[in-house]
Amino acid sequence: MSITDGMKPVIMTITGGPRKEGDSAGMLRRFTRELDVRLVEYSAYDSGFAPCTDCRACRQFEGCAMDDMDGFFADFEAVDGIVIASPVYNMSFPAPMKAILDRMQRYYSARFFLGKRPPIVKRRPVALLLSAGSEEEDGETASRQLERIFTVTNCELVSRIVLFGTDHPFTRSETEGEILRKAAEFGAWLTVHH
Repeated sequence: MSITDGMKPVIMTITGGPRKEGDSAGMLRRFTRELDVRLVEYSAYDSGFAPCTDCRACRQFEGCAMDDMDGFFADFEAVDGIVIASPVYNMSFPAPMKAILDRMQRYYSARFFLGKRPPIVKRRPVALLLSAGSEEEDGETASRQLERIFTVTNCELVSRIVLFGTDHPFTRSETEGEILRKAAEFGAWLTVHH
């Protein structure tokens, strides 16, 4: 069976944090529990994907010279939506998550060097769930990085939730309502566009 068999929408989840029971992983579980979807799950830390080496092979042919992400890219292009959950490290993503994002260079090259417009035909919504130690790490830098990538991957950032104060004790219920509301918005986008 294909991951997109037409029954329920298929959502790719990408976790960027090292802890399976961490704050961003918890947000992801709560968010996806509200959706009537099938999940294709990836962990940046568990994947071991290599970082981009700027070899520029993707300027010559569609794809990447390294094949370690071939399955990921096939899923990324096929799914109906994407949910990214990550802690904020120094205003951005942890290194394994950043490695995945940098490998999206293949789509930039497909568009601007190989003339494929758009490199991915299917339009997909994205939800970004971030956990941050302080309010200074508001997710703006991470969001801007994703928006640049999404202009060439036919994605739309439709939801962003930032859970602050993870370096100190906090009340999870403070963000519960926002998670439920944003999950409902994301689900509505899927219903209209699936």
